[in-house]
Amino acid sequence: MENKDYIHRVPLFNDLSNEGKKYLKNLLHHRAFNKGDLIFSPNSQDELIIVVLGQMKVYKLNKDGKEHIIRIIGAGDYGGENYLFDLQNTTVYGIALTKTEVCILYKSDFHKLLKIDHQVGQNLLKLNAKKSVELERQAQLLSFYRVDVRLVSYLEDLYNITCNEEEHSITLPMSLKNLANYLGTSAESLSRYFRDFETKGWIERHRRKVIIKPAFWEEFK
Repeated sequence: MENKDYIHRVPLFNDLSNEGKKYLKNLLHHRAFNKGDLIFSPNSQDELIIVVLGQMKVYKLNKDGKEHIIRIIGAGDYGGENYLFDLQNTTVYGIALTKTEVCILYKSDFHKLLKIDHQVGQNLLKLNAKKSVELERQAQLLSFYRVDVRLVSYLEDLYNITCNEEEHSITLPMSLKNLANYLGTSAESLSRYFRDFETKGWIERHRRKVIIKPAFWEEFK
């Protein structure tokens, strides 16, 4: 796949001038990773990583070595933007959750692009504001003492954003293990709550597909 084939699918590069897009094509570096491969770490160069295909898990290692998921990045999204502006990465990693293809834009090249077209900088500010809201929401979820309340709130948020209205269903964007990490619990506990929700008739679950039943809303309205 050539760079020109997916530039238009990346929201960050929406509204770039033709000159900016042409210049960008020569700056991007394409790389492919297998599931489990390390895409970036604190030892990596300062770079913007744009996911073209697959998924990248971005996580932080705490002092005790425990992993904490920050977010899952899918096709068209990106990570590493903070390090384009002289911030240092000391604890954050990114690994491929599936076979994943990315485009890399190095810090020096990003600043060259800004001189050609300021729109990419404006888009970056807008998208980063959205990311900040998502991180605040995760912090809010983790503030709930009870895990079942975290899960209910997470499902409700996901439903409001990505609901398939015909089936009243949502698709979990990550594995049960990663979702448990995101919600600050264990996969065993999360699986138990899912089963409990199904027993109560609140949801119907088929792997990552979750159908939200009317009883869910009656319980939590």
